[in-house]
Amino acid sequence: MHDCPINQLRIEFLISHEYPMLTALPLISESASDCANVLRVFIEAPSYTELVEGRSPSTEDVTDFFFGKPAGTDAAQKSVFGFFAGRDMIGCADVIRSYPTDDCIWIGLMLLTEADQGRGFGKAALKLLIEMAGDWGYRAAQLAVVSTNPRAYAFWQREGFEEIRRASSPRFTGDLIVMQRPIG
Repeated sequence: MHDCPINQLRIEFLISHEYPMLTALPLISESASDCANVLRVFIEAPSYTELVEGRSPSTEDVTDFFFGKPAGTDAAQKSVFGFFAGRDMIGCADVIRSYPTDDCIWIGLMLLTEADQGRGFGKAALKLLIEMAGDWGYRAAQLAVVSTNPRAYAFWQREGFEEIRRASSPRFTGDLIVMQRPIG
C-alpha cells in the first residue's frame, strides 16, 4: 500500500477539445529550470501570497514549496509536481503522503498562474492529484485554505471539500480552514 514510483510518474488528463493535455510531472529542487518555473508560477499568481501572507511572491516561496512540510513528517513523504499545458508549466502542487493520518494525503499547495485560473485547469489538476492518491491507496485528501482567500475556498468547496476545523498561524493573514474530501 502507498507505493509511489514518483520518478516514473507521467499522468495525462484530457480536459476537453478546447484545452491541451494537462500533464503532471514530478519536480526536483536540484533542477534550476524546475525552480525557475515554480518561481514564475508564484510571480504570475501574485494575489496568492498577497492574500494569504500580505506580501509579494519571492524566492522564499520556492524554498518553502520544495522543502516546507508539517511538523512530524519527513522529506520522503513529500512529492512536488508541475502541471504542464503543452510545454508550459502553468501550475504546481505539493502533496504530503500519510498525513495527517495514514490513509490521507495533504495538499500543501495547488497553485496555477492567474492567466490559467478559471479555465478548467484547476479542476483537472485536482483530478490528477486525487487519481494519484487513489492509486497509492489513500482514502481521503485534506488541505488548509486561508480565510482571506475566498476564491480558493469556493473552488475547494465546489470540488467536494468540506470544512472540518479552523486553526490559526501567525504566518497567515487569516484563519486556516482545514477541509477534507473522500478519495474514490
